[in-house]
Parts: sequence; structure tokens; C-alpha cells
Amino acid sequence: MNNRDLVDRARHVGLSMRWRDAAGQIHRVSNESVRRLLAVLEGHGAPVAAGLPPMIVTVMGQLTPLSLPDGTQATDFRLETETGEVVEGPLRRIRGRPALPPFRSCGYHHLSIGPHATTLAVAPPACPTIDARMDGAGGMRPWGVGAQVYGLRTPGDGGIGHLGAVATLSRLAAARGADALAISPVHAMFAARPDQYSPYSPSSRLFLNVLLADPLAVFDTATVQAAALRNGRAYVDTVRMLEDAPLIDWPQAAARRYELLRRLYEERIVPHPPAELAEFRKMRGVALEQHAVFETLHAYFSTRGGRGGDWRQWPVAMRRPDSPEVARFAYEFASDVNFHVFVQWLAARSMEQACGAARAVGMRIGLVADMAVGVDPTGSECWSRQQEFLVGASIGAPPDALSPVGQDWGLTTFSPAGLRAGGYRAFIETVRAGLAHAGGIRIDHVMALERLWVIPQGGTSAEGAYLSFPVRDLMRLVALEAARANAIVIGEDLGTVTSAFRTMAHKHGIMGMNVLFFERTPQGAFRPPVTWSANATAMTTTHDLPTVAGWWQGTDIDWRVKLGQMAPGVDGVTLKDERENDRTALWAAMTTSSAGPAARRKPGAEKPPATAAGAARVVDEAIGFVARAVCPLAVIPLEDLLGLHEQPNLPGTTSGHPNWCRRYPGMTATVLSGVDARRRLGRLRAGRSS
Repeated sequence: MNNRDLVDRARHVGLSMRWRDAAGQIHRVSNESVRRLLAVLEGHGAPVAAGLPPMIVTVMGQLTPLSLPDGTQATDFRLETETGEVVEGPLRRIRGRPALPPFRSCGYHHLSIGPHATTLAVAPPACPTIDARMDGAGGMRPWGVGAQVYGLRTPGDGGIGHLGAVATLSRLAAARGADALAISPVHAMFAARPDQYSPYSPSSRLFLNVLLADPLAVFDTATVQAAALRNGRAYVDTVRMLEDAPLIDWPQAAARRYELLRRLYEERIVPHPPAELAEFRKMRGVALEQHAVFETLHAYFSTRGGRGGDWRQWPVAMRRPDSPEVARFAYEFASDVNFHVFVQWLAARSMEQACGAARAVGMRIGLVADMAVGVDPTGSECWSRQQEFLVGASIGAPPDALSPVGQDWGLTTFSPAGLRAGGYRAFIETVRAGLAHAGGIRIDHVMALERLWVIPQGGTSAEGAYLSFPVRDLMRLVALEAARANAIVIGEDLGTVTSAFRTMAHKHGIMGMNVLFFERTPQGAFRPPVTWSANATAMTTTHDLPTVAGWWQGTDIDWRVKLGQMAPGVDGVTLKDERENDRTALWAAMTTSSAGPAARRKPGAEKPPATAAGAARVVDEAIGFVARAVCPLAVIPLEDLLGLHEQPNLPGTTSGHPNWCRRYPGMTATVLSGVDARRRLGRLRAGRSS
């Protein structure tokens, strides 16, 4: 193969041969890396020999240019809308090309042109706005709280926070004026792999993490308590110990949770299966059955050798969800399959009730769900949809100053060709699942709608390349699904983002994120909140960043020094010196009474020391500062409302730091009642009222 052929093939699948780093330097992807990636990319979504593509995506009110199959003589179209309305007429012409006239009815419609048929997705121009969700109500600009679901505490929760606590927190936050509660991802994980608990490394984004299900969503308190007691004294003692611990012991707590769920299932569900469970199973169809079968297969093979956790190492017949051998296995292990259907129903009921609680108490946005950027290639979603995912490649980030060898997240993503060949089914259903019980969704690493760094299996991140995605179609589909759910969309757009992408996201109503630590001028000064974006959500921090108290005290630096997680040539002393300069700059910005030339310092605005007491003052000021942002929504993580100094996750670490294990202090029912939390909520409300 000559180099010209390689370049042409790479361009055809959307693979870039060159990439620009943060310093502006151009790098070329090696021919060997391109060949290895092509071996994966060219195996998905074979082009259709004739006919229209499986889906055409357009925007209401716009002409839609078409590429008709060769030999098509038809000059008319026929459109049958979702509601059964039929529209017929002649095709138009745009610069010599056939085109559909503008349509006003959003949705997924059946389009026929001569002998050819397809689905026409007509999207609104943009996602619903914050104003639309607020019903035009005046007064205080909306704000919300962010929380890690697993970290919430409820009596009897067994050591893992659940969606019942989310409902409780919704009611508490709403009573204090909140209109939104942003939660960590609730995607399905692996029942047989409790040591994999990062919410951003799911088995499937189509289903829920059953460890977050609240048994009280279906059973009464007496039934749940009786089932726990029947598990024995050792079980009860262990659960009590797990509930009191500051960190989650995921393997232990998961095992105890499954013991309880299995007993409830066998004693209360098997003898008298609820009609609602049967209806849920029917409505979720083949996808739910395949997920339940996968969980059963995964547990079966995980006990039979180290490679059993990866379906790609299973016997060949078991690698295809539609094989006769898988069907026989599902029949033989029907009881286990049925159990996994039950726990998904329980989780769905829990999520539905949490969402309902938020709306019932007056939250005008409600829950804001979180959608991970990818899935574990050994998980349920990839097993059941192999042609729609790049199961032979992983995603991550190219080498940069902070990570000289780059990043491999251990996840995979959609195949662009597979998406098109499947009529974008996989993408639509993923977004729809995230919005099923929410008033909004946060899309992690939203730049993935445009491009992702993909790495050949077994290779290093440095051997990766950027892969392009059909960003225009994907953004339109996000807008369509958001409109159908009447939900807002927030895109995690931190890091290197092109101005063209931001412009397109803004056009489609996808809000970005303005995070305090990153809102700085080129000279290093912190930007006043009046200059932040009117198309973003204002935040003090995120789960991947230090809390305000931790940042002020340098807790994150201490962790990086301890774990040796520093860029080459940088040591702890340098980082602490830089942080002191940053503290001075942040305090100056927060204590300036106006942004104009006559700006004055607030009385008593001497910079606090980098101690716990000093950090408490800074947290107050930071929340008030962020609350004044012009952003249409502000979300303050519970960690900052409580003044905590440890962050939920330290990126780049898989051991040494207790990622995704921290529990909030105190019970959820009283978590916002403390003096500090009430004072900070007052600062937040005041800032949003200004």
C-alpha cells in the first residue's frame, strides 16, 4: 500500500493524519498507527449498495439537500409523520441538487422517494433553554446543587448512597430555592465486577447502576428490614460497619446489597410477580433481555478464569447475543436473567421517583443526569451492539505537558460508520436513556460529538489519532431528543475546544461550563463574573478538580506530590509557589466590589491563610462570586456547600487516591441544615438575586 492510498483511506473514515498540540506544534500520526486503526474502523458499517441512507437529519424550517441513488427518476416525495399525517409534494432544487421542502413538524418521520425509503429526523433549531424550563418566571436566576449519588447517606443504605437519598436531597434543596440537582452518572456497571465502580466507566449507558436502586421504591420499610435480618447477624453487623465508614468499601458493600436484593426478589417477587414488572420487561424489549443475559453470562464466565470478564475471550458462540447457544444459556439460567431484569426495574422505579420528587417540590429544572463519554469495551453495550462500537480501539487524550505519555481511559466509543449504518440508533437511544427521568443532561467531554482521540488496541496513547464524527447530525439529534424530553443540555467543554465547535454548540443550545478555576485572562487574573458566558453553567468546581477548600489549602498538590503525579521538571515547591500566586489573584478578584475602573476592595478583605479556617472564608466568597455570574444557571457541588477539602476523583490515578469512594458527612436529611451550609446557601441565593 502506498502512502497516497493510506491517506485516502484515512480521510474516508474520518481519521486525521496530523494533529496540533496545546503549544501549536503539528505532529504526524505514524503509518503503522493508521493501519492498525483502519483495521478497526473499516470493519464497521459497510455502505449500503443502493437506496437512501438509513436516516437523514435536518432542521425544521430548512430546505434539506439530498443525494439520491444513481438512476432515481422520482421527482416527488411522500412523508408520513410520527402522528400519522401524510405530506406529499414535488422535490425542490438547490444548485442543481434535489431537496426536500422545509417541514415544521419535529420528530422521526417516514420518508419515501420513488422506491427508496428512510427515516427523516426533523430537529428543532436548538435545545430548550433555561428560560423555557423556568416558564418565563422572573425573580431569582436559577441555581442548583451537584451531588455524587453514591456518597449520600441514608439510614440502612448498606454503605452505598442510593436514589432514595437523591429524592430526599431534591426536597431539601428545593425548599431552599434550588431549581436543579445535578447528579453523578447512574449508568449500569458490572454485577460481577464490584471493584470497577467509576461512574464514568460503565458497562452500558442504556441501563442503570442497580447498586444505586432504593429498595423502598417498591417495598415497604418493614419488608426491607425483615429481609435484612433474615440474612443473619453477621450480615447486619457488616452492613452497620459499612454505613459508618467514611469511604465506600465497594466489593463488600456491593456483595451485601446484592444479598438483600436477591432475598427480596426470591421471597417477594418470584411468588407473586407484579404486573408492572412484566410491563416494564415488555416495553424495554430485546435490549433489556440482552443486558440481563449479559450480566448472567459475565458472572458465569468470571468465575471460570481470569479472562472470563472480557466477552471477547468467551467461547465463540457466546460472543454473539443472537446465537442459539446464548438463547439456550438464557433458558437454562432463566432465574438469574429474571433477577437482573427485576433489579433494573427497581432501579428505574427509584430513578423515576427521584425525578418525580424533584418536580413535585417545585424544581423547575429538576434532576440533571450525567452521560459518560464512552463505555467499557468488555461491557454489555458493546457485546450487544458490536457493529456500532469500536471494540478494537480505546479513547483518551494525546500527550501533553501534564501527561507526556497521553491518556488511555480504558473506554471505547461509537463507530462513526456504524452510527450512520444504524440510522444513529445507538446514539439516539443513549441520549434518550439519559433523559428518561431528568430535566436536563450533562454530556461528559462534549467535544466527542466532533472528534475523539482513538488508540489502537494494545497501543500507547502516543500511537493514537483524532477521529471525526458527524457533529452536525449529532448536535441536531441532541436538540431533538432534548426537545422531546423538554430538557436542558450542558456540555462539559473544559480543555482545548475550537471556537468553531463552541459556535456550533451555542447555535444548537448546548450550554458550556464556566468553572471558577479556569475563568482567567491570558495574564492570569481571574475574570469577574459579569464577563462569564451567557451560554454556560457557572460552577465553583467539578468532580475532577479540587474543592475550593482543598484548592486553597493545597490538598490536591499534597496528593500529587505523594503520588508522584507531576509534569517533568516540576516539583512540589514550584506547585505551591504557583498556588500562592493564584490564591492572591483569586482573593483579589473575589473581594473587588465592582469590575469597573473605580473598583474597590471590600472592608476587611485581607487574604485568609491557607488553613482550614481561612479556607472556610474563601469558600463563602467563592460561592457568592460564582453565583453572580451572568450564566443562566449556577450549580454548586455539595462538597463546596459543606466546605470539604477532599475531591471525589483525582484524574490520572487508579490507585493511591480513594476515587469515587468518599461519603458525605452526616445524613442526607440534615446535610443542608448545618450553620455553614445555610450561610453558603444564603450567599448563593443572594448572588443569583443580584
